[in-house]
Amino acid sequence: MRTLLAALFLLALAGCTPEQRTVEEVMRQREQALATADATLYASLISPAYRDKGVDSRAKREELSQTLASFGPVAYRSLGRDIAVHGDSATVTGRYAMKVTVAGKPLELAGEETIRLRRDAGDWKIVGGI
Repeated sequence: MRTLLAALFLLALAGCTPEQRTVEEVMRQREQALATADATLYASLISPAYRDKGVDSRAKREELSQTLASFGPVAYRSLGRDIAVHGDSATVTGRYAMKVTVAGKPLELAGEETIRLRRDAGDWKIVGGI
């Protein structure tokens, strides 16, 4: 099954530009951070320039650390995403489904998300939307 998923992932990337593939890799690392409750990995994907809904990068990193500590690993699945790159900015839009455990009770969530990234010193980092 993992081989099939990996093959489908590679096929999906075949039609992407190199920049889209790099942004997709950031999204894959985000999923890995959620799946392993790795707050350090997740924090490494957030730009110091992060600003969203009045929250800066320091506050977002702290929030994510607390959330992952309380939830533990998160089963997150992208149900399809579109990546638009415009110079040093990128927008990832898509749908997702995830399962978390809150106070010992399983919770399933689904929705849509728009994540904004910016290239800084050659690396793509999340600047909003999480």
